[in-house]
Amino acid sequence: MSDNKKVQNTENTNEWNNWIEEAIDKEHLNYYEYNQFTNIQEIGAGGFGKVYRANWKNSKKQLALKSFFNLNHVTMKEIVCELKIQRKVDFHDNIIRCYGITKFESENQIGNNYMMVMEYADG
Repeated sequence: MSDNKKVQNTENTNEWNNWIEEAIDKEHLNYYEYNQFTNIQEIGAGGFGKVYRANWKNSKKQLALKSFFNLNHVTMKEIVCELKIQRKVDFHDNIIRCYGITKFESENQIGNNYMMVMEYADG
């Protein structure tokens, strides 16, 4: 990959990252500290990432945490698009709710590792 392409991909990733951070700052998107979740167990994986079931700290409420494998500009754009769609269809009873977003620090990666905090549907 050329250096020019790498710079463009980094700029695009930063643009989507800034959108998420701004949505959190303006309280358009709820942010949850990662340490608020306990009993985190992987329940599935797909092309973009893994899904975990977790308990909300100090409660029996179960949630789904949707992680993403490679937080490049394409994945970040997909996260933003999914968040926008979730906001548009949030009123519908048959749609899994997105409660917000969390991020965790990984020893293997530098930067933000976003996870969507979603309603858990058993079965």
